[in-house]
Amino acid sequence: MKKFTVLSNLLFLLAITSFAKDTNAWKQEKNLEQQYSVFKENLNFWNGNYFLNETQLNEFYRALTDSISVLENRMAEQGNTVAGLRDDLSSTNQQLEDTKAELETSIKNQNAISVFGMNIEKEFYTLIMSVIILGLLVFLGVLFLLYRRSNKVTVRTKKDYEELKKEFEGHKKSALERYTKINMELHHTRMELSKR
Repeated sequence: MKKFTVLSNLLFLLAITSFAKDTNAWKQEKNLEQQYSVFKENLNFWNGNYFLNETQLNEFYRALTDSISVLENRMAEQGNTVAGLRDDLSSTNQQLEDTKAELETSIKNQNAISVFGMNIEKEFYTLIMSVIILGLLVFLGVLFLLYRRSNKVTVRTKKDYEELKKEFEGHKKSALERYTKINMELHHTRMELSKR
């Protein structure tokens, strides 16, 4: 019977050691969920209740608070990073707005011509210059037509004047000849009358 007791004790110890759980196995896990799962599996379970000692609970609490503080630190760092990125984004947006304003001003200045101290858009300036040039061409055309008409009238008048002058010279000559002839006849007649 002693053998039986020793054998049963050995079997009992063997069963206990084979079912013995490593209470620190959870420390080798990487993330918090896996640590909790391993921690729960390695708890002593008796009659529907988990049993653990205070040191296990304190170690798990410290690991939990350490994980939480690491996560909070990461969140704070990421919050600072996000705030920095927001500041960078807002400064970049401001630079973009300034660049857009400078571009609009540059385009406006590039599309404008300064005339008599006023900035006039090139399209409007081109339209005004085209109208002025067209008006000058029409004015020159009218002046040319007036000149041609006036020149024709002048040439015709000169021709008429030359003809009239020739005719007048001819009349003058013939009148002078007649006058001279009449005077000579008159003089002859007087001479004849005075001789009688």
